[in-house]
Parts: sequence; structure tokens; C-alpha cells
Amino acid sequence: MSEFDFLKPIPKATVSVKLPSRGVLYRDDTPAGKGKLNMSPMTMVDEGYFLDPDMGFSKAIDKILKRCVQEDLDINTLLSSDKFFLFMMLRAVTYGPDYTFTWSCTAEKARNTVCGHKNTATVKIPDDFKMKYLADGDKEPFAVTLPDCQREISFRLLRGYDDEYIDRFVQEAEAKKKEGIIIPDRTSVFRLSRHIVKVDGKDVKNAPGDLLLNFVASFSARDRQFLQSKINFYTPGLDTGVTLVCEKCHTVHEWDMPFTANFFRAITDNIEGEAVADEVRSDVLSGDDA
Repeated sequence: MSEFDFLKPIPKATVSVKLPSRGVLYRDDTPAGKGKLNMSPMTMVDEGYFLDPDMGFSKAIDKILKRCVQEDLDINTLLSSDKFFLFMMLRAVTYGPDYTFTWSCTAEKARNTVCGHKNTATVKIPDDFKMKYLADGDKEPFAVTLPDCQREISFRLLRGYDDEYIDRFVQEAEAKKKEGIIIPDRTSVFRLSRHIVKVDGKDVKNAPGDLLLNFVASFSARDRQFLQSKINFYTPGLDTGVTLVCEKCHTVHEWDMPFTANFFRAITDNIEGEAVADEVRSDVLSGDDA
């Protein structure tokens, strides 16, 4: 036995994670088709990707998930909702399920003022959130007939690569604005168009992008809302809505859970973010020589 055997790399622990999709929309012979994936906690190398100035947050998450998911698969072929669930579970697997955050009460008070009290809350991932799963018989594309225009729309659920297209669309729009080109915000239209695969039974795969975009933009508000509600109905995943009660004025808020800088950080008693190793020794605080 080597003198330095204790310096061998620490074996990775793994946790089996059940996907919200249950693997229903993936091929059976793929890792995700089994409905479960194995995850390991982040290492120091993985944490370093968050600090890379040349790598945005979404790319860092993709890189880390690729390293922490033990199966060999392209993360961006997963449903966006499955990928988001893995993102949430990455936090729980690495730092534990308890996530503590601060929030300020926005309840309106007398004389046009707000409460403003700073509260703390702790949620347990994923136990404190509602989870929706796909059913065995669910199959893409899903078809609905819009109530106003009476067009039959066949749609699919978004994958990780769709999010990349949407991010690129937003970046291109922002670049045009910087050049002084005034254009309406069509992000929601573009996102909705990514769902559509057929109109009245005809494939739109090779349709010019602007043509499909303009078609979706022409939906009545009721048709848009109806289609989005059907998409939401079939979309599996974790609902990050939380109920928060102000400690001072007792107002009840129904909000989405906030993602603070502490989300990917182990927190102890100090809500501002110091981990155990950051505590300060009082006997050396002054810096005076002994």
C-alpha cells in the first residue's frame, strides 16, 4: 500500500433522480427513456465553471449537469422541464435539500407605503413543491383546435436546445435595439412558435421562420391563452410556487421561489452567505500582535 493512498481522488456518491417526464417522451433505448438518471454532487472543478467570465450561467449549468449526470447523454435533448428539475436536484444533491432565502414584504400600507419587512424562509427541495408527471399514454405531438380561428395546432414540448434558440433570439433582438432599431418584443411569440409542429395536419418544419412567427403573432388573445393552457397542461415538472407569510404584517404572498446568489451555496446560521469555514476567530479579529 502506498504511503499516500489517502490522497487518491474521493469516489463520487450518486443519487437516483426520477424525471418528471418519467421517460415517456424519450426512446426506450436511451438513458432518459428509463425515466431515471443518476446524479453526483458538484466538485470544486464544477463550481469553478460559475466563475468563468467567458461562460454564461446557462452554459455553466449545461457543463456541470453534463459532468454530474452519470449517464452518457446530451443534456439539451431533455425536455426543458426535466432539465430544470435536474438543475433543482443538483442543488439538493450537492448542498442538501434545505434552501434558505430572504425576501421583502411588498404589502401596501397606509399613505402609499409598503411594509418592506425583510423575512427569511426555508424550503426543502423537492419535497416542498408540487410535482406533475407525464402519463403513460402521453404522446407527441398533442393536438388542439383553437376556439377563435378554428385552426388545428399540433404541438410538442420544448427541449433544452429550444431554450438555446430562444436565448439567441433575445440576444439578436437586444443587438438591434442597441443599433437604434425599434422593434416590438416578440420573445413570447417566438417561444410559442417553437412548440408548433403542424397546422391543420401540415408540417411546418421547413416553413420560413418569419412566416410561422407572423402566423403565431396573428392569434387572438383567447387563442394564444388557450394554446398556452394546453401546453401547460401537458408539461411535467416541478412547480416552484411558494406561499410566504410576512413575519411583521402577516400578509400572505403567493410567489415563485426566488433564486438568490445563495442557491448554489451551503448556508448555515448566517443568511447572508457565510459557510462554516468562513467564521472569524475573535482572538485575531483586531490584528494586534500577541
